Amino acid sequence: MKLFLYFLILFHVIRFSEASEKNETKELFGKDVTAIPETLKDKTTEVFFVDSQIAAIPKGAFSKNPQLKSIEFSGTVTSSIEEGAFEGLEHLNVLEISDTQVASLPVGVFRDLTNLHKLIMKSNNIEKLEHGLFHDTKNLEALRLQDNKISTIEEGTFDPLENLLELNLARNRLNSITSSLFSKLTKLKIFRLYENQLTSMPDGLFHNLPGLKEIAIHANQITHIQPNLFPHKNILTTLYLDNNHLTELPPEIFEGLSALKRLKLNHNRLNVLPPVLFKGLQKMTELYLNNNNLTSLPAEIFQSMRQLKKLDLSFNQFSTLSADYFVGLKTLSELNLGNNLIVSLKSEDFTNLQSLSTLRLDNNKLRMISQEVFDSLPKLKRIFLHNNTWYCDCNLLPMYDWMKKNQDKIMSSFEEVCEYPQHLNGQSVTSLSEDQLICSTTTVPTTTTSLIITTTSVATTIMAKTSLAYNYTIYHFFTYNSFCYNNHHFYPYHCIRNHSDYYIINHLLFYNPTYDNHNNLYHTRKFNYSTHHYGNKYTADNSNYRTIDYIYSFNNYNHRNYKP
Repeated sequence: MKLFLYFLILFHVIRFSEASEKNETKELFGKDVTAIPETLKDKTTEVFFVDSQIAAIPKGAFSKNPQLKSIEFSGTVTSSIEEGAFEGLEHLNVLEISDTQVASLPVGVFRDLTNLHKLIMKSNNIEKLEHGLFHDTKNLEALRLQDNKISTIEEGTFDPLENLLELNLARNRLNSITSSLFSKLTKLKIFRLYENQLTSMPDGLFHNLPGLKEIAIHANQITHIQPNLFPHKNILTTLYLDNNHLTELPPEIFEGLSALKRLKLNHNRLNVLPPVLFKGLQKMTELYLNNNNLTSLPAEIFQSMRQLKKLDLSFNQFSTLSADYFVGLKTLSELNLGNNLIVSLKSEDFTNLQSLSTLRLDNNKLRMISQEVFDSLPKLKRIFLHNNTWYCDCNLLPMYDWMKKNQDKIMSSFEEVCEYPQHLNGQSVTSLSEDQLICSTTTVPTTTTSLIITTTSVATTIMAKTSLAYNYTIYHFFTYNSFCYNNHHFYPYHCIRNHSDYYIINHLLFYNPTYDNHNNLYHTRKFNYSTHHYGNKYTADNSNYRTIDYIYSFNNYNHRNYKP
């Protein structure tokens, strides 16, 4: 980067040196220079020291070059700047001292810089700003002090800077500030205080700064914000509150910020949003709510945001969605719902998003997506679907067909692969053929077993005896605490119990059952069970088990045995 900067500056030096009609020149000094030259060329107005070996900037260093308009030190070994170092430079407009070892700025160091408009002192080791430091820089418009080690700013330090438009104190070590510290900066438009160690914002901090257009206080440790912190009606366009420790927001905190376009609330600890939180934010174009703890949203919470283009809700705890969440978002083009817990989508969930072109659904718990969901998004161009729990059976066919026809729209980082059934686990969805997505046919061996189902007040009892290939049926049972089965591979029997590893069994799924009316039997060859904790678990299938001799179940340890 420094090499690039060196050649960039060199290019400008040569270019402007040749442009004699401009009557001004730039001079560049590189790493071989160990001291500041006493005199420069008569017409030199800009001077650059890049990677120079200049250890100190002495008093009156440029006093014989009063014509200078711009001075820059970048990447030099400079560790000290003496008081009066720039005296006599009444025409200086720009001063930059960056990427050096400077640790302190003595009062009087900027003496005589009455026409200085831009002061950049980033990426140094400055620890403290003293009262009186900016006494002579009353016309300063931009002050950039980011990436230092500033932990202390004395009261009144910024008071002379009544014309300041931009203040950058980001990436320092401030852990507290007072509301009076910036009270005289009435013309300030850009305020950046991000990546410090602040835990709160004092009352009235911005009340004397009515012209602010950008406030960036992200990446601190702020736990709460006062309702009236932002009194910038019709002015503020950008607000960054992300990467803090906020757990809630006052309902009226954004009231009246009708010019706000970009709002970042991501990477906080928000659980609930007030229904009126975004009321009146008609000009909002980007909203970031990702990386919070949201499980739901109030109905019509975004209704005022008629110009919203991008909405990020990723990395939250949503398990379901509602069409009411997205009322009013007629212009939304990008929606990120990735990395949530969404299990299913209803056909109407996205009906209010007729302009949506990019949709992220990756890293959820989706099993399938219906054709109606895709049909509700007429302008969809990009969709991310990877890392979901796709159930590759006949219910996936509509989604499978859509994916085959719209592969140019699928922008996933990884292939969409099957989670279930077990024999398709890990296989790419689009690599399958339609006849693999089945719910009805299965190959059964000649060994037969039978299954009888009876229900008592104590337990539901199952008995096995033969199997044929027919459509599967799901039987739901209430309060199945455990069941056991016996076959030629397990002796005397194998039990699934409701201990620490399993919960109440929801249902048994019988594959290809038939009903024997004469003997009042259900015949099956394969079954599985489902629990609240682990989902589907196979207990018998064609490849691993043979004849099931008997199955019994019990509740509260009162059990009954049945044999074929």
